[in-house]
Amino acid sequence: MELSTLVPNWPKTIAIVILTALLFWGYSCQPQVKSLITPEKKVGRAELQVELDSIIATAEFRLADLDKQEQFRDIIFKNAMVMVETGTLNPVGIITMLAGLYGLTRGGADIVQKVKKKSNNT
Repeated sequence: MELSTLVPNWPKTIAIVILTALLFWGYSCQPQVKSLITPEKKVGRAELQVELDSIIATAEFRLADLDKQEQFRDIIFKNAMVMVETGTLNPVGIITMLAGLYGLTRGGADIVQKVKKKSNNT
C-alpha cells in the first residue's frame, strides 16, 4: 500500500481506525458502579447482584429474628394475662417462657459470633 493511495482516502482511514479503537474499548470495558457494601470499590453487574442478594438475605434473617422476638413477647403477655385472670400459675407456660428466653439469648449470642466472624474474614 502506497502513501499516494491513502492521501485521497484519509478521512475514511481515520474513521476506520477510530471506530476500531472504540469497538475494542466498548467490548473490553465492562460498565461498573459503586459497590453497595464498600462504596470506594467499583463492581460489575455480577458482583452487584451478589451483594444485593447478600443484603436481602441478611434483611430476611433479621426480620425472622424480629418475628421470633415478637412471638416470645406474645407468649409472655398471654401467660401474664392467664395469671392475672385466673390467679393461678401455668407451669407449661412458665416452661415455654423459659425455653423461649433461653432460645432468644442463645440465638442472639450466635448472631453476634457470626457477625464478628464475618467482619474478621473481610
